Amino acid sequence: MASDPRPATSVLQLRITLRGLSPPVWRRVLIPEHRTLGQFHEVIQTVMGWTDDHLHQFIIRGQRYGEAREGTLQFSTATTALTLSAFALREHEGFVYMHDFNTWWRHDIRVERRTLGQHPEARLRCVAGSGACPPEDISGLERFLEVRERWSEWEFLDRIESLRERLIELDELRDEFLDEWLTWLGSSL
Repeated sequence: MASDPRPATSVLQLRITLRGLSPPVWRRVLIPEHRTLGQFHEVIQTVMGWTDDHLHQFIIRGQRYGEAREGTLQFSTATTALTLSAFALREHEGFVYMHDFNTWWRHDIRVERRTLGQHPEARLRCVAGSGACPPEDISGLERFLEVRERWSEWEFLDRIESLRERLIELDELRDEFLDEWLTWLGSSL
C-alpha cells in the first residue's frame, strides 16, 4: 500500500459561541489550519445558517482582519491573505468574529484542541452545536430577545396562522374586486 503524499497538517477544533444568548447558541467545528480566515468566515456563515449579506471582521490579538468591499470600511489585512496557521493559535486561546456592522453579531471563538491530521480537506466539518441561530436580519440581539420573550413558540405559530388566514381573506377580496371591475368594464364597453 502506497503512503499518502500529502503532508500532515494541524486541524483546529474551534467552539463558536454567539454572545448574549441564554441558552447559548454555539457550534463546534473542525478546520484545517491551512484554511484562510476568509474560508473560516464562510464556515461560520454556513454553520450559523446565515447568507454572507453583511461585512465582517475577525479580532485576533487586538488586530482587525476583514474583507474590503467597494465603498465600505477597509482593513489592513484581507482575510483571504492569511491562514489560521499564521496565528499559531494555542489551545484555549480565544478571538472574536463580528458579523453585520449594523447589528453587531459578536461571536466568541475558542481553540478547544489541536490535532494532527493526514487528510485536511476531509476534516472540515461541524461536529456539534446547540441552539437555533437568530435570523440574520432581525435587527440585532436586543430585537431577537424581545421577539423571543414576547411570543412563545405556540403564540408565534398562532400568529403565523392568523396572518396566513388574513392573506387568504385578502386574496378572496381581491378576486371579488377584480370580478366586479371586469364585469363593470365589460358592461361599459
